[in-house]
Amino acid sequence: MLRAHIPSASAIPIDISLPLPGPEPSPDEDEIAGKRSWKHPFRDMRNRLGIPLNRAGLEHEQFTVLSNDCWGQALYTGYRLPYQTPLIGSGMYSDCFLRFLGDIEGYLGSPLRFINLTRYPGLQRIRNQRRPWPIALLRDDVEIHFMHYQSEFTSRRAWDKGLHRINLDRIAVKFTADKDGATEDQVARFAALPFERKLLISRRSRPEIPCAVHTPDFVINGAVMFRRSLKYFDCTHWLNTGEIVTDSPRVWMSRLIYARGV
Repeated sequence: MLRAHIPSASAIPIDISLPLPGPEPSPDEDEIAGKRSWKHPFRDMRNRLGIPLNRAGLEHEQFTVLSNDCWGQALYTGYRLPYQTPLIGSGMYSDCFLRFLGDIEGYLGSPLRFINLTRYPGLQRIRNQRRPWPIALLRDDVEIHFMHYQSEFTSRRAWDKGLHRINLDRIAVKFTADKDGATEDQVARFAALPFERKLLISRRSRPEIPCAVHTPDFVINGAVMFRRSLKYFDCTHWLNTGEIVTDSPRVWMSRLIYARGV
């Protein structure tokens, strides 16, 4: 089990993607992406072109993505697949996420316990100013912030549904180097984790880290970052093999489809 150092909560900057107005993420299969919407013609066109491109050549549709933000949720949306992870509409700070990855089965087997206050004072101030989204603990040392949910009930329902769909035999993990209090030590720890499919999103080039993808137009928002990251690596090839490929016909097509970067 990883024993990640817990930095001082007051020293961690608030660099997470905060919830935007809108409906809560639905864990139901009939709510996954790809529906046509005349209110959002660009998004409709992007999905109609991007989803078939993403799915082309995908060898397995049953896989679990573990991400420290909404990047993983956006991946399932971008492939028009049902969510197969409990980490939907939620986020973790880097220290908690690394600890979680160090003992996934142990943490997933522990009860989800909701709490009123986060140990990160800056984040608590934002919760007080905007709205107190639900927070839960696993094993008393991993905080999960259900930032896109309104209540403990809907947060737990999404968590439980994703938990029943998880595929521990085919896991892909994604970490971001430039948000959620990530340090260079934590980046190195993630790069050393023994996952076949791991991805490090970074705003700067890191050629010394094989799983790193340089995203020069980096943004904090995880869902937007998923779509932007498709311009820089072949996500389908990564899901199939665990290999990071940055130059392929799919990548070049994605640069056209996701040129607007939203």
